[in-house]
Amino acid sequence: MSIFKDPIIVTLSCNDPLVSLQTYDPKHGWSQRFYLTKQALCSQLDNAESSVTECDLLNVCNVASINNGIRFRVYWLQGYDELHGYQQTFIVPFEAIRALLDGHHVRYLSYSSTYRTKANIYLTPTAQIAIAKADKLKRHALRKFFRDNFDYGKDEKLVIQRDEFVNGFYFFSTVSRYEGGIVPHETEVKGKDGKLHRKLYYGLHT
Repeated sequence: MSIFKDPIIVTLSCNDPLVSLQTYDPKHGWSQRFYLTKQALCSQLDNAESSVTECDLLNVCNVASINNGIRFRVYWLQGYDELHGYQQTFIVPFEAIRALLDGHHVRYLSYSSTYRTKANIYLTPTAQIAIAKADKLKRHALRKFFRDNFDYGKDEKLVIQRDEFVNGFYFFSTVSRYEGGIVPHETEVKGKDGKLHRKLYYGLHT
């Protein structure tokens, strides 16, 4: 799995005939809840050629079947005389949508690819949320960590969990005996302006 940028946590729950959608990203925080019809998702599971657009108050959501999932394009809007807001686009895999329609609560992490590790990496839900909610400095430090570590080969599979004790992460392999911690370290460095600035980096402890 590629390490990511611009993470969006997507939460979906089904209460027939409606589906509740809510998102979180570091810039905007938690969104409002968007209620769209269950039929809108069912139509896309049937590989519909055209997309479906629905409205909830001022908010607008377009859903379309793309590759191996359903693409959501949501416009979160507010205002009276002049509308303002933001737009989010993310894809939720078909298997997660089917689980949703079967009555399961779904939480999914959407992200953009940046760096790629040679090992296959899987983030548990608690790790996904922790990284998605991290500030800009922490996300930058994590991207550098994943870029520079875990050169274990393409057949290696690593599971990463949140470690509350060190405010970092714990990882273990499902193939070999690799395991250890991803531990944050903080220091200060002098910048070009001559002032001390906070520096955060993650170290690999095995």
